[in-house]
Amino acid sequence: MRKIAVIGLVLATAFAPSAFAQAFLGSWTATAKAPGGDTTEVITVTKTGDGYSVTGQAPVAMVSAGKDVVLDGDNFAFKRSLTAQGNTLEIDYKGVVSGDAFTGTAEVAGTQIPYTGVRVAAGK
Repeated sequence: MRKIAVIGLVLATAFAPSAFAQAFLGSWTATAKAPGGDTTEVITVTKTGDGYSVTGQAPVAMVSAGKDVVLDGDNFAFKRSLTAQGNTLEIDYKGVVSGDAFTGTAEVAGTQIPYTGVRVAAGK
C-alpha cells in the first residue's frame, strides 16, 4: 500500500509543472516603464505543440514575437527583438505571476526596466 502511495505522489509531481505553467497563459495588458516613457501593449501567451508562444501588439511594429519562452511555476521568461534603423536589440523579459497580475523586468542593452501586467478579462 505504501508503494502505491509513493508511486501516486511521484506521478502527481511529474504532471504538476504543466499545470503550474498555466499561470502565464492568456492575454495580458503589459507595460514597460522605460525612462523615455511607458510602453503598453497586449500580449497573448499560448501553449503550442512544442512549447509556448508569446505574441504582442507592440506600438512599434519592429518588435518580434517572443522566443525561448520558459514557464516554470509562476515564473516566466522570454525574449523578443527590436529592429530599428538597421540595428537589432534583444529584449529579455522575466517575471512572476501572482493571480491576475505579474511583475518583472525587461532588460535591453544591460538596462533593466520595470515590466508589469494585468490579465485581460475574458470577452474584452
